[in-house]
Amino acid sequence: MKRVGQVALAVVGLIVGGIGVLALREATLSTHRRVTEAARTTIVIEAEIKGTEHNQTLDEIVEAIVVACRLEVSSDLEGDPRALGDGIYEASLVPALDESNRRQFRGCLEDWTLDHVLVDVLSLESTA
Repeated sequence: MKRVGQVALAVVGLIVGGIGVLALREATLSTHRRVTEAARTTIVIEAEIKGTEHNQTLDEIVEAIVVACRLEVSSDLEGDPRALGDGIYEASLVPALDESNRRQFRGCLEDWTLDHVLVDVLSLESTA
């Protein structure tokens, strides 16, 4: 009887583990959705530098980071990032980013490891 209980417990454990793996897979899997070509995603970021080379400006560093991160998604930049003042920048990507690309683009910007640069995504909105 003890053996039957152990087998039943093992089966329950396998089922729960399998459900957990499937849930984790769904949460982390990069799946792309179709977006309208006319749609765009507008991103607003805040950038800060401390102690960079004397000939590097915040504008050119932000442009380099946004362009580099754009290479990880399937949308193109619509012009250069625009300075809004006080280290705030706005850029548009077309077509709009799907949810998977939004996460990837945001992560790239916020995880960037360029010395002395900190980027924070303030908003990331898609419009039709």
